[in-house]
Amino acid sequence: MQTALLPPHEAMAASLDAVAEAGVDIVPVYFERFFAQCPADSAMFHNRAASQGAMVNEMLTMLLAQAASEEWVPMMMRAQVTTHWDHGEIALERYRDALDLLVDVLAETAGAGWLPEYEAAWRGQVERMFALIARVY
Repeated sequence: MQTALLPPHEAMAASLDAVAEAGVDIVPVYFERFFAQCPADSAMFHNRAASQGAMVNEMLTMLLAQAASEEWVPMMMRAQVTTHWDHGEIALERYRDALDLLVDVLAETAGAGWLPEYEAAWRGQVERMFALIARVY
């Protein structure tokens, strides 16, 4: 008997429980890899303690809110893209890379607790988010 898949928002929330069970702060893991991919981006983070955690939190919040069909997401994404222009020209593809990296880190942190359903939910929301970013970019 096949079980019904959870709605994306519920699958994503459940996946965060699997990540939390690992007991790992994903922010330093994320940024170690982020800066390895683009070392020059390090200069954009003036107050690392605050801005790095905020960036990861904002990505998680926006993806989860989008999956829950929150109406404010497009407006907030437009504001985020506009704000990021203050740091210089950020190539459109860097947004996708940053979102993909987030999901990679979540999956690796959760390990065996990361289910295909979680992967599909997160990757689907990354695609939707990137399409939104591309429209407002």
